[in-house]
Order: sequence, then C-alpha cells, then structure tokens
Amino acid sequence: MGVIDHLIKASQKQNSANIKIICPLSKENSDIVRKVSEQAPNIRILNGTDSLYGMYIIDGEKMFRVEMREPKAETFAEAIGFALYSNRKNTVESFRSIYELLWNERVLNEELKKTYKMQEEFIKMQQEFINIASHEMKTPTQAILAYSTLVERHPERRDEMIQAITRNAVRLQKLTEDILDVTRIESNTLKLKKEQFDLNEKIRNVIDDASHVLDDSNNAIKILFDLEPKKDVQGKQCTIIEADKVRIYQVIFNLLSNAIKFTNKVAGNSISIAAMNDGENNQVIVSVKDTGEGIDREMLQKLFTKFATKSHTGTGLGLFISKSIIEAHGGRIWAENNKDGKGASFYFSLPLIKNPEQQSLERNHNSKSQ
Repeated sequence: MGVIDHLIKASQKQNSANIKIICPLSKENSDIVRKVSEQAPNIRILNGTDSLYGMYIIDGEKMFRVEMREPKAETFAEAIGFALYSNRKNTVESFRSIYELLWNERVLNEELKKTYKMQEEFIKMQQEFINIASHEMKTPTQAILAYSTLVERHPERRDEMIQAITRNAVRLQKLTEDILDVTRIESNTLKLKKEQFDLNEKIRNVIDDASHVLDDSNNAIKILFDLEPKKDVQGKQCTIIEADKVRIYQVIFNLLSNAIKFTNKVAGNSISIAAMNDGENNQVIVSVKDTGEGIDREMLQKLFTKFATKSHTGTGLGLFISKSIIEAHGGRIWAENNKDGKGASFYFSLPLIKNPEQQSLERNHNSKSQ
C-alpha cells in the first residue's frame, strides 16, 4: 500500500518525523526491515510478537487500527478484518499512550536480553578461568608432591629433583601473583611506587633474567637488542622514565616470555626488542617482535581482556595485567601481526621525563592561566 515508502520519505525530510515500529523480526519481514534500515536509519524498529492488530499514529493527530484476520494471506485485502480510523483527540491520545507502553516494554525486554547475555558470557568466562586456574595450580602442585616423594626414593637424583621442584614452585607462585594482581586491579588498589630510571637498563635486566628462567634451554632463539643506550641530539639519554620499576619489569618480562613461548625453538628464529624515543609526543615506545605463529584473528580483538587465552599452558591474565599496569602509568599497549606474515609485534608506550626547559615552560603557562 506504500506505507513503508511513505514512512521512509517522512524520516528523510529536514524536520523528520519521530518514527517507531514494533513488528516481528521474522523471515517474512526481513526484506522490509532491511529496506527500512538501509534507507531510513533514523526509524527505530523493535521486535514484537504477532499481534491481532497494527496501529499507526501520524503526527499525534490520527490513528488507524486494523485487526488481522489471516496474517499470512498473500494479499492485503485477505489479511485484514475490521479497521478503525479516528482523528478524535482523546482516542488518538489513548492509543498513543498504549503504544508508548508497548514500546517501553519492548525496550526493557531488549535491555534485559542483553544483560542476561552479558551475564551468561561473564559466567562462562569465569567458569573457563576457574577451570584453567584449577588445572594450572593442580599441575605444579602435583609435580612438587611427586618429586618430593621421589627425592626420598632416589637420593642419587636429588639435584635433578630439586630443580624440578623449584621450577614448579616458581610456576605456582607466578599464578598466585597473577590472581592477586587481578584482584588489586578490579578493586582499584593497585599501587605504583614511581622513581626515575633508564628503560633500556631495565630491558637489559629482563633479557639477562629471561635467558636463565624462560624455556629455551637450547638457546635456539636469539634475542636481538641494541645494547648501546639511545641518546638525543644533546647527548642525553632519551629513555629515562618515571615509573614503578617492578611493574614495568613485569610487563616487559611477560611480553618477552610470550614471544618465546609462541616462537618455534628452531635455529634462526629471533625476537627483537627495542625502546624508541618518540620526542614529538614526549613518550618512549617499547616493541617486542617475534617470528612465531602470529596472533589468531579471533583473539586479536580480545587479546588484552581478562581470561582471553587459546593456550593450554596459561590463564590469559598476563596481558590483562600488563594493560592495566601500562594504563595506570598514562601509557597504552597494543599488538598486531607482522606484515610479512611471520610472527607478531607487541608495543607499549610510556611518558618520558620532561626536561627542565619543558617543565619551566609548563609552570609559566599554568601560572599565567591562573
């Protein structure tokens, strides 16, 4: 009958009408709903169950009510039954009020559905995390107990057993610390102890420790890092930051350990790490690039969210914690797959220490503003 075309035109005018439609978002209506959505995005459509009548209110002055006799009839004339038209103000206002109640009910239903869906997803993620965490805690705990028993039975292998106990104890400690960090982050009690230090020096410390701690016993993977400290044109070190040493170490170690974990232990594979001065934005950018398998497309969007992991040997908390630490320092963290298709790159930025001239200019500017 041209009703839909009329509504679309009305919504496209300069002083467009406020149009709201409730109809079943069914297969039969899909073409009409798609047409409205594409040509008139201002028209709002909510899902509604089949009704015995349709109601149109135009300019709040007229109403048209139609009973449905055969909703699935092929022609309009066969589908409709009794119809009522009115331009009486009280009648129009009554039907308008009814329609608003129906609309608000549908809005609440949609919001409730979204809330339930979010709750279900959260519960599912929590359950997955509990399962992963339980498994992760169980594995090193059982190993510690087993090796402790074996030490008594095989004293000649005592050193080997003690190393295994230590390795699993460290793994258990790391998991416990991660869970505690998540608790601090979510309760807003993560505290930073800031001090000035050279970021390059901290990266060197992480690389030294990683070579002893991380699982690359054959030293097949090369960690590439420029040991010469970067300096600006005035000869000053340009990677000096004010941050929490322990927390920044934690972030770098986590990114480096992930890079090693996802890089095949094959001679020739490498991981490069660098701290680049971005003087234009007064920040330093740290990059960790590996030659591993890259990041799964599905994981790329939720990489830094809690519980996100496809690994069977991790909880997915490390990157979530790292993101929270970097953002608490006023920086940001991100990742991408390498353009050559080999491996991935992780980056994070941190504010640089402002030189005395910058600080003086800012103080003068602030005093003038006041």
